[in-house]
Amino acid sequence: MIEDLEQRAIEHFLHFGLEDDKELLEIVELAAAVANVPYAVITFSDNETVYLKVRKGVTITSSPRHLSFCTHIVNRDEVIVVKDTLKDKRFYDHPKVTGGPALRFFAGMPILAPNGTKVGSLIVLDTKPHTLDAHQELVLKILGNQVMKIIEVRAGAKLLKKKNEELEEQKKLNIHANIRLRSFFESSTNFQVLLNRNAEVIDFNKTAFNFIKAVHKTEMKNGDQFIKYLHPEFIATFIDKYNLTLQGVKSTVEGSTDYAEMGIIWWEATFEAARDTNNEIIGASYIIRNVTERKLKEQKIIAQNNSLIKIAHIQTHQFRAPLTTIMGLMSLIKEENYEAPSEYIDLLEQAVDALDVQVRHIVSDIDNMVIPNYAGGSNKD
Repeated sequence: MIEDLEQRAIEHFLHFGLEDDKELLEIVELAAAVANVPYAVITFSDNETVYLKVRKGVTITSSPRHLSFCTHIVNRDEVIVVKDTLKDKRFYDHPKVTGGPALRFFAGMPILAPNGTKVGSLIVLDTKPHTLDAHQELVLKILGNQVMKIIEVRAGAKLLKKKNEELEEQKKLNIHANIRLRSFFESSTNFQVLLNRNAEVIDFNKTAFNFIKAVHKTEMKNGDQFIKYLHPEFIATFIDKYNLTLQGVKSTVEGSTDYAEMGIIWWEATFEAARDTNNEIIGASYIIRNVTERKLKEQKIIAQNNSLIKIAHIQTHQFRAPLTTIMGLMSLIKEENYEAPSEYIDLLEQAVDALDVQVRHIVSDIDNMVIPNYAGGSNKD
């Protein structure tokens, strides 16, 4: 578990562009000067590799972990000093001591992350044996601690920049979303008003604004009590439905209102809860659709149906006379073995003609009532 935390912390710091950081370059310069050595490096290590991120006098950028002196530093909490590698049993046969670059001295201070994880080291090296007095060790320790403070500032600045970029991007998305929402809101031919929990106007679209202005000869404003724009007969119903909406119940009401100059308008009103980002009800969306055209069509259809029923009732009685005549004549003709006198045939023909006239009247009535309406509807569409 600890190793996993260390690995994640190291990977986090490796993503920072530290190589050209001015303050960290100054630290390695100062560390080399304080220790009076030609080489100084800030390193970070993962499970397999040591990364030489900020360097003075060193050209290599990484080294296998098992060949690095830094492994011994990250296991300590204080400054480690190796005065002469040839006299230290841990390093006398090390490839970097017996071969190039023939290191004879190194000292280092572990770099600790804010959570205490050892993530790297500040080291100084030389090809000659060396010693450090107490003052030099103290300065090296201070410089090692300063490395992490600088990195923390850089990390904070980077995080702040990222957050600001995300915030700006979110602002752009919000602006575009608001534009699209406003465009949809304003382009609607329905009367739309957003009300708070006290039934005060929060927002409204152009259709609502123009309607209020035409009917009430005033301009609707945010903060207005919406009830003052309602017809007195509708106020009780509105309050009842609005209270239900504040409890999360959606409802729809239909009716009609006589607006004098504008005439009678049939409408359908919908009450629906308006919620914030926490899904809390903050008011209601009140939408009114003008359904006058639909209602007039419905009334016309009902009137037509009633007329057809009336016609059918009347014509049924008118059918009875010629049908009774025809049926009686047919009985007489059967009694004469279908050799009826000419008078029967004349009477039968008269009855058929009378029946035909009645049928024609009915067809004509239906054509005059229904077909023009269908034709008119088709042309309108």
